[in-house]
Parts: sequence; structure tokens; C-alpha cells
Amino acid sequence: MDSESYNKKQSVLEHLGDLRGVLLRCVVALVIGFFVCFYYVETLVSFLKAPLLSALPENQKQLYYFGLTEQFYTYMKVAMVGAIALTFPFLLFQVGSFVTPALKKEEKKLVLPFVLAALIAFAVGFFCAYRWVLPYVFQFLLSFGSSTTESPLFRLSDYVSLTLQLLLGTALIFEIPVVLSLLGKLGIVTAEFLRQFRAQAYIGLSVVAAVVTPTADAFSMVLVLIPLFLLYEISISVIHWIEKKKAST
Repeated sequence: MDSESYNKKQSVLEHLGDLRGVLLRCVVALVIGFFVCFYYVETLVSFLKAPLLSALPENQKQLYYFGLTEQFYTYMKVAMVGAIALTFPFLLFQVGSFVTPALKKEEKKLVLPFVLAALIAFAVGFFCAYRWVLPYVFQFLLSFGSSTTESPLFRLSDYVSLTLQLLLGTALIFEIPVVLSLLGKLGIVTAEFLRQFRAQAYIGLSVVAAVVTPTADAFSMVLVLIPLFLLYEISISVIHWIEKKKAST
């Protein structure tokens, strides 16, 4: 084996070693986060139940579980999702530290701003979903049908799954301007390109809104769709600003 082949093999082994270290630290962080969240799981579940319970009459503020293991597995699910949310900044940092050495100098400067922007956008989306989307959706679903001959019986696992779907779906939607701005900074997309394909993008965003929204009424879909359109337009403005800044330098 010549020296060049040996160095390449050594480099590959070093990268594999670095990747193993990153994966190991991520797994350890998730395990620790899971036990922390499971310790406070009743508080987390109460946090998730609050939007529904506040919309229910006083004599119906109750969720039910069917089977001995349903509550336990539901709490495990909440703890796992909580662990991912809790350790998400650390996980992003680990991925960034592994990828950064392979990036160019200009690309390395984007890592920290992109990670911070992604975290802020996720938090804002989560807050908006919890503060506005969940209360309206639950109010609409509770007001649907007859209030005199029908009464709701809420299954704990179904409710938690629905709530997590809305929270995480809305939070991820708020990542659109961050991702598009990064692509614009890297020169992959341009503001003019996004303007030209605005109609097609709006159709795609409408499909996303329909998937994220669990109710069939048009207003719930519009409630999600309006922020999607605004975020798309914000992305165009940000990319246009980036292009003007590049042109002036």
C-alpha cells in the first residue's frame, strides 16, 4: 500500500470515528433527555391537555384511556418527543460540528446563524400553534354537531397524537423562510425564481396546509395557509435583500 492510499484510508477511518462519536453523543443526550422528560411527564401532558380542557365545560374536563398500557405508552411518547425538543439544540450543534470541516470558508459562516434562525423559527411556530391554532381547532371541533344529544369522549392517546401533529407541523412550517434563505445565500435559488413559480408554490403550500390541518372546515385550513403564504413572501424579500447585499460588495 502506497502512502497516498494509506492517508486516504486513514482519513476515511478518522471520519468514521468522528461520525461514531457524534452519534454516540446524540444517543446519550437523547437518553438523558428522555429520563428528564419522563420525570416531568405529568407536567408535559398537563401542558398538552390545557388547550382542550380550557375549551370544555366544567363537567366534561376529562380524558380517558382504554387498556392498561395505553396511558403508559402515551406518556412514553410524550417523553420521547420532549427529549427530542429538549436536546434539539445540542443535536444540531453535533451535526454542525461534524459537517463544518468539509465546508468552504464562506459556508462555515452560515452554520451558526442558520442554526440560531432555525431554533428561533421553530420556537415561534410552536408558540403560535399552542396559542392560536390549537384553541380555534378544538373550539370548532367541540361546537360541531348537536350539543343536546351528543357528548364527547376523548381518548388520551388520540388527543396527544393530534396535538403533537399540530404543534410540530406548524413549528416545521415556520422553517420555510430559514431553509429558503439558506438556499438563496448559497445561490441555489433566487428571488426571481421564487416569484416565477409563486403560483405552483401556493398550490403546494395549500396541500401542506390541508395535511397539517386535521379538520375539514375551510377556515382552519386558511388559518394555517395565511402564515404559509406570508412566510413564502418573507423568504422572497430576504433572498432579494441577500442578493442586493452580494451585488454591493
